[in-house]
Amino acid sequence: MVSNSEYLMSFLESANSVAAQTAKKMEDLMFEDPSSSIVKARVFIEEILKEVFEKEDEAPYLTSLYDKISYLAREGVIRRDIQQSFDTIRLSGNKAAHNAKFNDITEAYKLHKEMYKIAVWFYEVYSSAQIKVPLYDIPKPRQKDNIEDLVRKQILEMLGTGSIGVSQLQPNIPSIVEEPKGGTGLLIKDLGERESYLLRELTRLKDSSQEAIENANQFSTFKNYLHVDRKIQLDLERILAANKERQCGSLILLCGSVGDGKSHLLAYLKKNKPALMDGYTIFNDATESFSPNKNAMETLEEVLKNFSDQKLNDCNDNIILAINMGVLHNFISTEHNKYSYESLRIFVEESALFSQKITTHYSKDNFDLLSFGDYHSYELTANGTISTFYSTLLKKVCATTDQNPFNLALQEDEQKNITTMVHENYKFLQNEFVQEQVVQLIIRTVIQHKLVISARAFLNLIADILIPDEVINKNLINEFDVLDHALPNLIFNRKERSEILKALSSLDPIHLRSKFIDEVIVDLNTLSDWTTIISGNVLDEIGSNWLSLFKSKSDLSGHTFNVFFESFLRITYLTNKEFVGKIKDKSYSEFIKNLYGFNTADKKTIRNFYDEMKNTIHKWKGTPKKDYVYLDQAANKYRLAQKLNLRPTIDHLHESTSEVLDTFKSSIVVGYRGEKDNKLLLEIDYKLYQLLMKVQEGYRPNKKDEEDAINFVEFVDKLMNFGDKKKELLVHFPKDNRFYILKRDEFESFVFEREN
Repeated sequence: MVSNSEYLMSFLESANSVAAQTAKKMEDLMFEDPSSSIVKARVFIEEILKEVFEKEDEAPYLTSLYDKISYLAREGVIRRDIQQSFDTIRLSGNKAAHNAKFNDITEAYKLHKEMYKIAVWFYEVYSSAQIKVPLYDIPKPRQKDNIEDLVRKQILEMLGTGSIGVSQLQPNIPSIVEEPKGGTGLLIKDLGERESYLLRELTRLKDSSQEAIENANQFSTFKNYLHVDRKIQLDLERILAANKERQCGSLILLCGSVGDGKSHLLAYLKKNKPALMDGYTIFNDATESFSPNKNAMETLEEVLKNFSDQKLNDCNDNIILAINMGVLHNFISTEHNKYSYESLRIFVEESALFSQKITTHYSKDNFDLLSFGDYHSYELTANGTISTFYSTLLKKVCATTDQNPFNLALQEDEQKNITTMVHENYKFLQNEFVQEQVVQLIIRTVIQHKLVISARAFLNLIADILIPDEVINKNLINEFDVLDHALPNLIFNRKERSEILKALSSLDPIHLRSKFIDEVIVDLNTLSDWTTIISGNVLDEIGSNWLSLFKSKSDLSGHTFNVFFESFLRITYLTNKEFVGKIKDKSYSEFIKNLYGFNTADKKTIRNFYDEMKNTIHKWKGTPKKDYVYLDQAANKYRLAQKLNLRPTIDHLHESTSEVLDTFKSSIVVGYRGEKDNKLLLEIDYKLYQLLMKVQEGYRPNKKDEEDAINFVEFVDKLMNFGDKKKELLVHFPKDNRFYILKRDEFESFVFEREN
């Protein structure tokens, strides 16, 4: 705390004494007359700007604060964060100057901190003095009873705490959050008056919490609440029930990769379905840790010795083995010293686990196998994608019921008058359409970026988009910080935090180009009142309130207008279904439509796609005339081409009558036959699909495109062997567009003749 004789911004005395004294007067008035203190804050920035323009020799003569701030921002004289501080004080100063009833002490607190930021910037840039700048300290009331009683009441209401002068609500939460002690209820009430229950509960969703540590033998009450039944769980339960009738040993292989939920599933069944698990020994990701003196292969051999060829007939063991697919492949491919595992190897090969086929579960004799990789986290429908798993998980976090510990935590905090952007974000996420949009974005990251997003990773993401880096009472942050800490910006602006958020940043609606977005930009730049624009587009009360802090274009300048517009677009995207439909990504929608069509063997969809593929292949290679494709690269004099009649095949596809597909190929698989009935297949994922559609529309692929699409390039090269180049060649002279045919006649002699 700075002493009374040396006020907080006294370090400015040597650089701008008028501004420094104005800052002191602002502090003195804060508790007696907040409205006047806000006006002083505006006078402060006027003095700072006056000095800046005097020191910047080429700066033009400007009169309004808006013009001065805009000019300095455009010229790069002030940083973006400092521009926001100037605009925050300018806007509040306007309110105080033009509204006699405006007397908000919370506003004065916010502006004081913005003044400090500007003062530090000005001192560092324009002062040559060597004075140590003090750390920011919130102003305290003077010892006058009549003032202190009034201020104490206002500050208590403003901060929502039990003590005066506390500006930050940083709950006492360790980096690892353990299960709350003191009971078994949905919400354990054991926090102090200044601590947030909602923040505590949401922090338990993070990867850094104790809840993130999966153990097949432990399952907490918190995890039990968040558990969502999945198809792989139901299939495993059916296998376990069926195996109760077996008179021999049973080995169940749970195959997948790290973090896909194997441990969670086993822990859930052990706690909630003990009868099914009775008699089974669980080995979770058996590696060297099982036997420190043995490597992974030796450890597995020890675990599975009773399922070796030598002991299988007499085996009565019941084992569930959660195992990485790569480790399993190595195990069945390795020649072991003591035992052999030929029966297990044949079983795994018959399951088609390592093939292009879909293998969810497979059973034979003593063995059962379930593959986590073939159980998708989303479903396909004729109308697009859905995810029962992610949607249900998100609803558990956001449900407005007394059975939801997060909602109970929110209610507790509201009773204690604790309000932060965490609370605002949580209530925003309780909007069902916002939840739907978040889930759709997650599905897109899975499809477009091939991410594997487990329940744990998804829950950590929820924490990331709800909790900003700094948790402060909402009343003490300015309008720009409100937007910066709001969920729509946290979900698209934090790409450095995780691979999921990095992928989500690429799906930011600000990257889209649409006439509807252009119309919004025009309206925001031309209309003097933004109230109608905000209410007409943002269909959520909380999101609308975030934006309503700004009334018109005259409130903002340069970068701060961009901050508002990007926030407006993101909030609209997350709340307005009609708007989303107008700006949707056509290539993504078409990919999902075709993916569904191929997985249901819909002939109309497939026929249209093959027609597009033919056109794309011709454009990729280049074509001189109908049905002919170039064999070589462009040359100066002539080019060679062959006739290529593509013969599509669909016998690799399987028809499905289900309207909702939960088992499917996640890529479009096309196939072509040659004259000798040999077949070529190509898997087209979203990234390749996007490139091929661009080629179809006239885009010419460059070298990087060809490197990225190497599988397609190799496929087309093999496909060219299905052409008629052994029967005839077309010779094209591009300069004068002449064509000649080189072919064999009936007597196997070469004929070279002009094409008309």
